[in-house]
Amino acid sequence: DAVKEAMGNLNIPIQKTSPHAVRSTISGAKNELISSLEYPQYARGYFQEIVAKIYIEYQKILERNHALDFDDLLLTSIKLFQREPEVLTKYQIQFQYILIDEYQDTNPAQYLLSKYLANRHKNICVVGDASQSIYSFRGADFRNIVNFQKDYSSTKVFNLEQNYRSTQNILDAAHGIISKNKSHPILKLWTEKEGGEKIEITEISN
Repeated sequence: DAVKEAMGNLNIPIQKTSPHAVRSTISGAKNELISSLEYPQYARGYFQEIVAKIYIEYQKILERNHALDFDDLLLTSIKLFQREPEVLTKYQIQFQYILIDEYQDTNPAQYLLSKYLANRHKNICVVGDASQSIYSFRGADFRNIVNFQKDYSSTKVFNLEQNYRSTQNILDAAHGIISKNKSHPILKLWTEKEGGEKIEITEISN
């Protein structure tokens, strides 16, 4: 594991600093388009300062092995497009039509990559619901779908409000909760599955 190797090179014991937590923090930084050289200026507190050192060493290990991690596939592509406009143009021509599902769960890197690719033809279709965003802990930003119409002024919106999975009791309860949210448009979902079992609330002690 490259993170553990980096920590070993820096004499940082894994007993005191979790490699998994370090890897997740590095991943989060890359999803926010923050490179290893930029990260130290954002580091706050002891843990992030440790991660900043490991991040730099970790990237050196990847580079020596001519390797990319999963997050680098996005970050490196974005930096390539920024550095080499002719390469971006090639892929913009190749991908004339772009469809992205679960758009509310895209992170900043995914958002920017799709925007670069779609910027030539602007033939982009996304599917999603800001109320269903569940991956903020992985860097997802529901505002990507909220701001979609600002990014693409000729956008046409189709509200797909019929639900085929849940009963109406479930949909009504969900709507009762999410309708209080003022940060994004709220869909009023409906289904042909009328009624359904009543919802039970159970309090569980720690």
